[in-house]
Order: sequence, then C-alpha cells, then structure tokens
Amino acid sequence: MKRLGWSLMIGAVIWMSFSATAFSWEKGTHAYIADLLRKKAGAQNLEEVYGAMAPDTFNYLFALPGVLYRDWLYQQTHFEFMKVQNAAKTGSEKSAAAGFLSHNNVWGADTTAHTSSLTYVPGEGYIITKAKILNSILLQDPGYAALFGADDPTVQAAALEICHNLVEAAGDVIMKHYDPDLGRKLMEIVGRPRPNVQSLMVAAYAKDLSLFSTTTPFPLSVKDASGLIVQAETEFRQGAVGYGYLLLGDDATLIANIVDQFRSLAGAFLALYGLPAPSDEMLTALINGGISAAMQICAADYMTEVNATVDFVAAQLKSHHIK
Repeated sequence: MKRLGWSLMIGAVIWMSFSATAFSWEKGTHAYIADLLRKKAGAQNLEEVYGAMAPDTFNYLFALPGVLYRDWLYQQTHFEFMKVQNAAKTGSEKSAAAGFLSHNNVWGADTTAHTSSLTYVPGEGYIITKAKILNSILLQDPGYAALFGADDPTVQAAALEICHNLVEAAGDVIMKHYDPDLGRKLMEIVGRPRPNVQSLMVAAYAKDLSLFSTTTPFPLSVKDASGLIVQAETEFRQGAVGYGYLLLGDDATLIANIVDQFRSLAGAFLALYGLPAPSDEMLTALINGGISAAMQICAADYMTEVNATVDFVAAQLKSHHIK
C-alpha cells in the first residue's frame, strides 16, 4: 500500500511538472535580450548571454528522480535568483550572474512574456496572449479540434500549454533574422574554460535542493544535489551549442528540428492529460501548422515587444544595482 502511495504521488508530481513550469521567451530570445543589455566584448558578453538562458536549465528534467525537483528548481531560478548574484565573486561570474538575473519572473524578461506585455495587451504576458490567439485559430482545424475542442478545463490547459510553446518556438525563428550572429555566440559557449554558471548554481541551490529533496521519495545528499545540477547544466549547455548551430542555418532546418522535438515529447505529454496521441503524420502536420500560424500572428510585433523588454530589463537591472 505504501509503495502504491508513492507511485501515485510521483505520477501526480510528473503531471504537474508538465503543466506548472511554462516556458516564456525561448533560449535564443533570452540570449538576444542579454546581448543588447550591455554589449560587453568577448568572454564577458558570452558569460552574460549564456547566463540569461541558464534559469531554464531544469525545465527539461522529465525523468525520475529529477522530475520531482523540477518545479522547485524552476521557482528557485526564476524567483530566488538573488542567490546566484550573492554567489558571484569574480568579474566573469558577475557577468554570468547579471545575465541570469535578466531572465527572472519578478522584474526580469519573463514578466513581459508571462505577466504584462509592454506593447501588446496590458495586464497579460505577450506569450500568453499570443497562445490564446493561436489556440482559437488552430481549433478551426478538425484534427486539432478533435484533440482539444472539448469544453473541459484539463483539455483546455493542455491546448494552451502546447500553443504557449509553439509561440515561443516561432518567436526564435523570427528573432534570428534580427541577429544572424547570435547562433555563433551560443556555439562559442562550449569553449569557455570555466563553467561559471554551473558553479554559481551549485553554490546557490545545492544545499537547499538537498533539503527540499527530503520531502520527496528520493532524498539527495548535498553532493548528489550538486551532481544533479552539474549534469543538468552540462546537458543544457550542450543543447545550447546545438541550438546555436541551428540558428546559423536556414529556417526550414530550424523548424524541422523544432517539429522533431515537439513530436518526440507529444505522446508522453498528451498521455499525462489523458489524451490520445494522433498518428505521426497528423502530429507532424499539426505542429507544422501551429508553428506557421504562430509565426504569422507574431511577425508584426514580436521584435517590438522583445526590444521593449530589453529597455525594461536594462532599467530594472540599474534600479537593482546589478553591474
């Protein structure tokens, strides 16, 4: 009976982790924002650019035991971000920390995506508004409507989650045309001699992660918690380099990669909501159609919102005395 109880709890946590940790701006957009914030040259700029992406390091912990800590880590990196600032000592660490802070969901870039757009619908995040518009468009497709047309809160939550991520992906496709060099900068991150962001996150979060883990079926020692952070950050950094390579290429290759990633996660995601997975052919068509529609509804104002976010975050960093 006890084992069954743990299984049910783990299943519930996994389900919640898919729905609770919504992304905001995609990796490329966060990097673009950080790159414009200070325009430092060379290694310092790279540290800041990568630091801006790093708060999303743990969004991809879908397997046990990492999935049990995923939402907690999201809260830490997006709301308890000053722990990273406080851990920074050297100049390169401070640059990485400044980028990390630019991302946050209290007064950073994520607030314009999640909470309150600067140029579009006030009182609602840009990505949220666009996801709702995209969902209403996609409901006109019979295949999409068959999956997500039911008047059920759970089904609607799943649909908006999917549209949310489609809008983010489309945004990066739009954004890469405004900074063709951004992909190269992401690829250069792997060549950094010291993983400053990794060290900062270990210093900021490992002890507290160990403590939090005692509330789960998989408690971690501080050493194990540090190891989990190191492994997740290493995989995320490698993924950022691969993403940089895609940003250097043509739109078709980037979109094809996005479609493949969405398709690989779709079955597990839909199963968690109790929804059937369509055939690969239909799924591919729906994802392609979703990205195409998202690009159309964002094309005219995506960069307007992103560039306004740059100015907003720059002012916030200054007001919080982040140098």
